[in-house]
Amino acid sequence: MTDKDCIFCKIINKEIDTTFIKENEHCLVFKDLHPKSKVHLLVVPKKHINNLMEVDDDTMIQILNIIKETAKELKLDSFRIINNCGKGAGQTVFHLHFHLLSGNNLEE
Repeated sequence: MTDKDCIFCKIINKEIDTTFIKENEHCLVFKDLHPKSKVHLLVVPKKHINNLMEVDDDTMIQILNIIKETAKELKLDSFRIINNCGKGAGQTVFHLHFHLLSGNNLEE
C-alpha cells in the first residue's frame, strides 16, 4: 500500500534517488537529506503507515530489527532513535519513520 503523494513512498518505489543503506522485504534505511548528526538515517516501513498510532506489532518488530542490524553493521556503539507522531509533535512527512542518529555528542 502506498500513497502516491508521499515522498517516502516515492523513495521506496525508487522514483526519487537517494542513498540506500539497508533494505529488506519490510523496511528501508536511507540517509537523511538534512542530517542533524554525523550519522542521520531514516528507517521506514515499505507499506504506507501514517504514524506510530497506526502501526501493527509485526511491522514494529521488523522496524526495530532493521534498526539493530543497521547499528551493528555500522558499528554504532551508541545512538538515538526519534519518532515524531503527529503534526503537533513535529511530524512533517506522514509516513511512519524513525530517525537513527549517532556520531555526535547526543547527551544534550
